[in-house]
Amino acid sequence: MPTLILDNGSFSIKGGYATDDGPRLIPNFVTRTKRTKRVYVGDLIDTSTDLSGLYYRSPFERGFLTKWDCQLAVWDRVFSNDVLRCAPASTDLIVSEPMFNFGQIQRSMDEIVFEEYKFASLVRAPATRLAVIGAGQTIYGDSGGEPECVLVVDVGHSFAYVVPYYQGKQISKGVRRVDVGGRMLTSYLKETVSFRYWDMMDETYIMNAVKEKCCFVSSDFYRDLDAARGCIGGHGDKNALGLDYVLPDFTNSKCGYIKGQGGAAEQQMADAEAQVLPLCNERFAIPEALFHPADVGLEQGGIHQAVVQAAMACDESLRGVLMANILLVGGTASLPGLKRRLQSEVQAMSPYRVCVSVPEDPATGAWQGGRLLAQGQEVPKEATYSPATVAEWRLTRAQYQEMGPDRAAAHFMKLI
Repeated sequence: MPTLILDNGSFSIKGGYATDDGPRLIPNFVTRTKRTKRVYVGDLIDTSTDLSGLYYRSPFERGFLTKWDCQLAVWDRVFSNDVLRCAPASTDLIVSEPMFNFGQIQRSMDEIVFEEYKFASLVRAPATRLAVIGAGQTIYGDSGGEPECVLVVDVGHSFAYVVPYYQGKQISKGVRRVDVGGRMLTSYLKETVSFRYWDMMDETYIMNAVKEKCCFVSSDFYRDLDAARGCIGGHGDKNALGLDYVLPDFTNSKCGYIKGQGGAAEQQMADAEAQVLPLCNERFAIPEALFHPADVGLEQGGIHQAVVQAAMACDESLRGVLMANILLVGGTASLPGLKRRLQSEVQAMSPYRVCVSVPEDPATGAWQGGRLLAQGQEVPKEATYSPATVAEWRLTRAQYQEMGPDRAAAHFMKLI
């Protein structure tokens, strides 16, 4: 029986079968265009050329799944023959959920999976728990087994979570959350460039592309800030930090490109008078909010402080190992320079040796963990402990109907 792994994030769904090499990314929202008023579900937005001033409706609110009508519309699209070709009645499902998910949301998800879609079985676990599976390959490479202690830093769309694990079990007293994620950074970038250059407050789609293509985490913020003084994009003295982002015309280009790197689209737009968005210190000042949330009005510490607090909240015997086994995952973790900056900041605050490891694609870290779980590869023989197998994690539809929603929720709580 095939196993479908669904990392159900608040920005995108990473979905695919255990036999696939990688997941397919589907936007987890319903979009309506401003001019034509057409509605697009999930990845159908890629078929539209009218991407200016989009209205988004997300199933998630403050990181939790609350709008089930919206989520069901996206799932219907994901399971359709046009995307994943899923036959739920003959498919096992592994799905991720947010940290500290509310009981009512958990029961609603179980009910929809088993009674609405009628999946054969279900495994429901936090994304950070799935990311721990196979973490040894990222941390140790091919030289060792699975680590007993892992400190997962999940920098996602809504929040950044820091979660310590010991022998596959969450150490709840060490969990920390920073209320800065990819959505906050995109909004911060929109406000900044709207104040300085063009009004981009309604252009979430474009500005998210700008963030992903242009922003990076500075290893020395004040040095780069001084170097960027007087820089306006790629003009003037051609500062190394400055660049020009050509805004899309929605004919030759759908989300724009960095000037000089546009390829065929740039050649086609060469004769037209394109709108250019100059960027310089915005490129590294926006991601700085991950380390200084006060920049966006939040009275809390950055992710480096959350990492130290999480480790120090655990038993003293585990702190050094946790610091040496920090696993950085999540879509926002793909920002260039984040690994190096996080390691240097944490090392400056910690008496222990600090090592931060990042998977090849941090956005799909949880999905890859679910894939290893489905393939029965959670822990190799060299591992020093033997956590639960997928058979113990899985809850079949018959078991759900027998035990009811409350006992089903208690079953999945044992996995955390």
